[in-house]
Amino acid sequence: MTSDDKHLAEKAAEVEGGESSLVMDADFEEMISKVVPTTDDTSLPSFTMRVWVIGTFFCFILGAINTLFLFRSVAFSVSSYVAILLAYPMGVFMAKTIPSVKFNFFGIEVDTNPGPFSVKEHVLINIFATTGASSIYGIDNLGVQEIFYDLDIGHFWGIAFLFCSATLGFGIAGLCRSFIVRPKAMIWPSILPSVAMFMAFHQGDLHSAVEDEVKAEAGGKGLEWSQLKMFGVGTLAMAVYTFFPSFVAPMLRYIPLLCWVSPADSIMQKLGSPTWGPGIASLSLDWTIIGSGPMSVPFWVAVNQLVSSIIFLWIVTPLAWTGNWFDQPKTTLPLNTTGLFKKDGKSFKGAMIIDNSTKRVVDSLYEKVKPIHMTSLFAFAYMGHFASLTSSVTNTIVWHGKDIARQWRAGGKADKNDIHCQLIDKYPEVPNTWYYGFFIVTGILTTIVGQFSGLNTPWWATFFAVALSGLGTIPIAIVLATSGIALYMNVVSQFLIGLILPGQPIVMMAFKCLGVTVSLQCLTLLGDLKLGHYMKVPPRHVFLSQLWSQVQSVFFCYITYRWWMANPTHREWVTLFGSKAAVGNQWTSQTLNTYYSASLIWGAVGPKRFFFESSYAPVIYMGVALGISLPIVLRLCYLFVGGPIPWQLIYAPILLQPQGPSGNQAYHLTGFVVSAFFQFYVYRYRSSWWKKYNYVLATAFDVGSALTSLFITLVIEDQGITFPAWFLNCVSEDQTHCGYGDWCHIE
Repeated sequence: MTSDDKHLAEKAAEVEGGESSLVMDADFEEMISKVVPTTDDTSLPSFTMRVWVIGTFFCFILGAINTLFLFRSVAFSVSSYVAILLAYPMGVFMAKTIPSVKFNFFGIEVDTNPGPFSVKEHVLINIFATTGASSIYGIDNLGVQEIFYDLDIGHFWGIAFLFCSATLGFGIAGLCRSFIVRPKAMIWPSILPSVAMFMAFHQGDLHSAVEDEVKAEAGGKGLEWSQLKMFGVGTLAMAVYTFFPSFVAPMLRYIPLLCWVSPADSIMQKLGSPTWGPGIASLSLDWTIIGSGPMSVPFWVAVNQLVSSIIFLWIVTPLAWTGNWFDQPKTTLPLNTTGLFKKDGKSFKGAMIIDNSTKRVVDSLYEKVKPIHMTSLFAFAYMGHFASLTSSVTNTIVWHGKDIARQWRAGGKADKNDIHCQLIDKYPEVPNTWYYGFFIVTGILTTIVGQFSGLNTPWWATFFAVALSGLGTIPIAIVLATSGIALYMNVVSQFLIGLILPGQPIVMMAFKCLGVTVSLQCLTLLGDLKLGHYMKVPPRHVFLSQLWSQVQSVFFCYITYRWWMANPTHREWVTLFGSKAAVGNQWTSQTLNTYYSASLIWGAVGPKRFFFESSYAPVIYMGVALGISLPIVLRLCYLFVGGPIPWQLIYAPILLQPQGPSGNQAYHLTGFVVSAFFQFYVYRYRSSWWKKYNYVLATAFDVGSALTSLFITLVIEDQGITFPAWFLNCVSEDQTHCGYGDWCHIE
């Protein structure tokens, strides 16, 4: 460590005058400051040929795999953690074997081997991989258009649509850097597992305060393992374990406590079922259901999530269902579904009311089947979308408005005493002209695509979508950066365009895609910039890696999508979702069917007819009212009531975000149990162990489960291999103890 680094490290504990409202949990923030590196070596290679080669490889592999997994019945994706794991030996191998050859490439000096594989190269490879692993949201749009609306806009326009929608958000990210990336309070819990992995692989290059604390402990009992050893053992253990709930004993995915304690009550069986209903008091022993999220976010976030689930999923939804608050007819559809049904209770499809040539609703056909219904669980999920997004705006204004304005006026220099800002400021920042110039170019291209591709999106709708995303991104980014919880623009964008242009599902889907991806891409870039901020990677290298990997990902994902869709059987599988004919089929795509249902609700029928002319109007009224009022009430309680209650940790955007229909509702309670152990007990009573191993172990579990799931899907299931039937593997209707497939017996 140089003398300058030591001098800067001593300032890591300095606190600026005045407590920032952006600080949600000062203790957690202080703990995090000791986990991330507080030194930097500016001589380490960064944007090298190794980054381009290895990064492109993983961008292709993960992009292709997760595009295929888009069609799975139960959503699953392979995270970029796999790339972090495998890229390290690849980078080390290239550093040891490839000779150093220097040449000039369009004015840029390139060295095929600039020295040992560095942590900065590793981070940039991860950015390539993360972009691929995220897939392209526009694929959902193209898939629904082709499968359900018989609209294929062709290869050229398809690629152009994906490119524009996936890159338009770069300009907005440039506006948000100063108050979303630089402040110390913006801890970004979602990227901390990645930081832990880099720390484990590059301990020789990095230094953090936690290492000093661990060494200072008497004997270091329980802390003898290196982080890399913990990662390896955790990955192997979870990889072996995942074989049981994923292949050998699938019934371990479901522990429906309510069904077990009320075996004779048919209502309790439905409400306790994690697949048919809301899964009240259900647990799961499958890590692919749980994920590392509960080990990543602060415990106060997990408490907010559980309270939200209890209120909306375990209390309000059952009351609405049993009391028939929405005047719904009896239907055979489960409560836990995104499917829609008619006034006779039978399933509703868009072809019943849409003209195939114009792709617009025929009013006379709609009049025959109206009103269209959705399940109570689905309805409250939509209410939660309105409430959480509205509350994120209100929460940002009443809690953080002054500090955001201060950061803006300071031009991002308000945190100049923060150690990470001081270290990253050694590198040139990305000029605003890079962001704005690219934004203008992609904005023009997006308008052209909307006009001439067959999407028939008006030019003003393109501008409106971008403006809406820009306004919504700032509060959403603050929620993500402080709590690790992601909110999205999908529902509000669907609602607004559905009001303006009802009966046009194709236009609605394109508008929604722009509204979501512009914001999503902005958040992704901001997260990458924060990762680079923590790991001291030059901001310009992060920007270029993100941009180029996004361009590559468009082509990789589109080619994979076209390959899968070339088989007519694959298209047919998607249309079978939710029917008895789909039982056992793992490729009916809940994702595309949810997207399709949304196109019918907000695009075909339209919010005016679906909500305001039906019994579902309170879904929107109550959502907006709660979103506006709750943050204000909580702020007033903080200012005038005080007391021992941590009002700032009662977080409205999370409290008002109930989860919607999904494959397995058991993750609510299970995730809380995991968080209570690691983020409360271990964090509080075994703090040194937590600082050294928590995020490493969380990542290891994700990697191990992902590798095994990938092997089962692409090797075992692809060969038609199944595990023999036994008590914990229900493959026959004769196994009556399995009930609905989750131990619950549904009549």
